[in-house]
Amino acid sequence: MLETICQVLEDAYKRNWITSRDGNVSIRHHDRDHFYITPSGVRKQTLQPDQFKKIAIKKSIYGQYYTELSYTDISANLKPSGEIPLHFGLQRMMGQHANDVRVVVHVHPTYCIAAMHAGIDLSTVSAAFPELNRYTRVAPNVGDVPPISQELANECHENLQLDDRGNIAYDIVGIKGHGVVAIDTSPWRAYEHIERLEHICRIVLASGKY
Repeated sequence: MLETICQVLEDAYKRNWITSRDGNVSIRHHDRDHFYITPSGVRKQTLQPDQFKKIAIKKSIYGQYYTELSYTDISANLKPSGEIPLHFGLQRMMGQHANDVRVVVHVHPTYCIAAMHAGIDLSTVSAAFPELNRYTRVAPNVGDVPPISQELANECHENLQLDDRGNIAYDIVGIKGHGVVAIDTSPWRAYEHIERLEHICRIVLASGKY
């Protein structure tokens, strides 16, 4: 699926959801003790599968932690995304479905961010739009928190209602002034949550009611 993630990021760039070095994605198969994450500081519209970082999920008496694994010669010279605390928290446990794949996509869609900047909680707009709420569960917004921080990771995990077994109650959460994080079982399914929410935010903003 790494090639598919590259395609998703290329499409996100074409939609102006990210600039060249923005955005990050991770993927984990349920039965593996590692996940893959996009590298930091790399042009995402030309990202290649051999640039991904392979991250091990480790356990100790103090809890879980992550460490880098060898993957390719190219990726060895790159650093994992700065948002790795966000991704690690979502990938370290995956709930009750033994055959699941979990993909986490973090990008910066224009109208979602504009709606939050205008004071709209994205979770409140879905009720009026069945083409959104039938397929996508939108969490309450995360407020202004520093990017690539543990605080951002913690607040996203809390608002997505990530529990201690790895289950998640929502499909997408907005971060005020920053972007969104979407989760699903494939890159394109996660992407579609963003696409739906971005479409509705554009309609809501065009209505002039906010």
